[in-house]
Amino acid sequence: MTPYADLDGVRRALEAAGEPFEYGRSVEGRPLLGVEVGSGERIVAVTAGIHGIEHIGVRTALAVLRAPPEGVRLLVLPVLNPDGYARTEALGGEGPVAVMRKNARGVDLNRNFPMPWGARPTRVPFAGTDHPDAATYRGPHPLSEPETAALAALMEARRPHASVNLHSFMGTQITARVWHREDWAGYATLARAFRAGQGTRWGYPRLATPVGDVFTGELEDWQHHVLGCWATCIEVFSVVESARQHLRAPSSFWRFNPRDPDTIVARDAAGVRAWLRASLDLPPVPLRPGAHAVLAGSAG
Repeated sequence: MTPYADLDGVRRALEAAGEPFEYGRSVEGRPLLGVEVGSGERIVAVTAGIHGIEHIGVRTALAVLRAPPEGVRLLVLPVLNPDGYARTEALGGEGPVAVMRKNARGVDLNRNFPMPWGARPTRVPFAGTDHPDAATYRGPHPLSEPETAALAALMEARRPHASVNLHSFMGTQITARVWHREDWAGYATLARAFRAGQGTRWGYPRLATPVGDVFTGELEDWQHHVLGCWATCIEVFSVVESARQHLRAPSSFWRFNPRDPDTIVARDAAGVRAWLRASLDLPPVPLRPGAHAVLAGSAG
């Protein structure tokens, strides 16, 4: 879907940067691909495409890959949900968000990670649901899907110091849910670095609260509390920008993705690089007793 690459185009972009590797297969058998570039003792990661409709995140991840931060190993996993990405392409972006967002078994992969600290699912809107038809269906149990299980195994093996997970289209920074003072302060520093890196007057705000938040099975919460990784969700392309593009979007796809992405990609890729560089000045996230606890009988 012009100007966005299909999966073959994404693979070619990875090959142009380095040697892609396969870390698993999707429900429909598509390869889960990544690439690691650079050198240094620490690894930082950029992921995208966990929701198939959010192509702008994939394009931004590839832009970071083309100009990686120095002095560190950069791990880029541009399409975490290739089946959803391919389905969005096949539908021409015309279809319900839930159909294009989820994997081939109808699971929202970003609600399928183990909840740390023994947390239990809640009925807070968008926190995930047990209803298979819903856009945020969390699946039968944590890491039930081949895409999330493979990603978790890779992350546990590589142990990145920091990770930016790219989405669309809220124009916000959604950090891992934290309440310890040093964690809260660390994410405040990183949020400022991202906004400064964007280089615009109105950078993306941080959406976080030390109270009233809940665990939802999202990737960044699992990364922070279980892996000891500084992790955030960056919602590329803001609601305001989306509304300016189309007050009434002709399809779901063009609500989530800009028709002319170059300026937005350049701006937000610069923010991601600044965030990753700033993370190198922070100590590793401490692994606290109890954080690994997950619901009895669940995977992970």
